[in-house]
Amino acid sequence: MSVLWCQGMFASGSTWLFNVALAVSGALEPRLPVRGRFVYGLRDADGLGAPGLRHVVKAHQAPGGLDQVAARSDAIIVTLRDPRDAVCSLMQYQGFSFYRALFNVRLAAEACYRLALSPQAVVLHYERGFVDDPATLDGIARHLGGAITPPVRDAIFADHRREAVEARIRGLAALPTAVTGRDGDLYDLATHWHGHHAGRSGETGRWRRLLYPAQAVGVETALGDWMACFGYRAEALTRAQEAADMPA
Repeated sequence: MSVLWCQGMFASGSTWLFNVALAVSGALEPRLPVRGRFVYGLRDADGLGAPGLRHVVKAHQAPGGLDQVAARSDAIIVTLRDPRDAVCSLMQYQGFSFYRALFNVRLAAEACYRLALSPQAVVLHYERGFVDDPATLDGIARHLGGAITPPVRDAIFADHRREAVEARIRGLAALPTAVTGRDGDLYDLATHWHGHHAGRSGETGRWRRLLYPAQAVGVETALGDWMACFGYRAEALTRAQEAADMPA
């Protein structure tokens, strides 16, 4: 096993998964070096075929070369979240405009859909609480063709609970791998935890109170087929259609 590709919708627990996957990979084969990296697409994926390493990749969008990404990956894990909440997250925590947020979420949704079709892919829904379930780690290990002991699993899980992550983010400035992005946000090149990851509630369905009705309809119109494919109900569009059909 050489490449584990972690493809995620924004705010879908993808950074948590990436870090847990790094830890599980190291526990499975302690003598095999593990290298983590963030990529935007195939152009950033040079060197994934390097022998003697297990590569764990984190990606949101992946424009271009998705078929080659799938072919290069021995295992793929796709993390999903309601695109309306994903749009809210980019607006709320990264200061994106609605249109910029929707544009980026659409790109991530396309990549998630195409990679989810791969036979070596498993799909995790944020709404089902995989980040709060130690069994997720057992599933990652199985997907990589191995198993970890309960004590090892529990130690990795505890090290990635929200309290532990928050503490790690508070110490970002002291890390030699910490850099400041173009938007001024401090983040760690090794773990890809960002300053904006701190203080989040993990609330699902926040779009109902944070998006204007027209914005919710816009997301559902743009990604309605995707939502139907993965079991997300287009509530706002249904309400708008019902209101349009009401007699004056």
